[in-house]
Amino acid sequence: MPFIKSITLLLAVLASGGLVLAFRLKNTTGLRLLLSFSGAYILALCLFDLLPEVYGGIANPAVTGFIILCGFLLQLVLDYISGGIEHGHTHTDHSHDHSHDHHSHEGNGHSHPGMSRFPYMMMIGLCIHAFVEGIPLMLGNAGEELFLGIILHNIPISITLMTVFLSAGKTMQQSFTALFVFALMTPAGALLAVWFIPAEATQYGFYALALVIGIFFHISTTILFESDHNHRFNLIKFLTIILGAVTAFLVN
Repeated sequence: MPFIKSITLLLAVLASGGLVLAFRLKNTTGLRLLLSFSGAYILALCLFDLLPEVYGGIANPAVTGFIILCGFLLQLVLDYISGGIEHGHTHTDHSHDHSHDHHSHEGNGHSHPGMSRFPYMMMIGLCIHAFVEGIPLMLGNAGEELFLGIILHNIPISITLMTVFLSAGKTMQQSFTALFVFALMTPAGALLAVWFIPAEATQYGFYALALVIGIFFHISTTILFESDHNHRFNLIKFLTIILGAVTAFLVN
């Protein structure tokens, strides 16, 4: 079962990234709606399933709250390192076409620092995020619900990652290498946790899950509460958020 889950996670990321090439996807309204759906889903997942799980598994509620807060703050730091790609910030939304814009990055506040080179900091932040998410995946009782939540969360991240690399003029090999490294991180976190944490040490699984809940809270609230252009109410986005929350309720 751990092997099947790991392969599924890997293939989900690679297939999602491949959609960028197959359908020439860009950072369009469709991708933003997909982000809204996944954000609503993981927030509802935390509220309906994961929070009751950790508060039932950790004896001291104050400890649970502290670890959740640590996860929230950890993602805040990772956001700074990665540039926010975990919640759909491509930092190329307002840049010109790469073919005639090699010289314009300095004056463009939306371009990701270092995109003219390989963006190591972005990848480091993203990989730490994915690795930590995988740690509680095969520990404790919330594995199946968390498994689906991570897959839905990784789909828009994978599309965004490929969009960032290709729009910055990276080669196909560089883009897929970055995607493959990202795809490995969550299975690596899950498998290393299974190998190094004893099965009887169930508390560690709950601690790791609480940390991921904090990460999910940061990601989902950032996605859902970012204002649309001119702070206008977006009915389609609102309905997409409702659909994501209802889906999480029905699935869990």
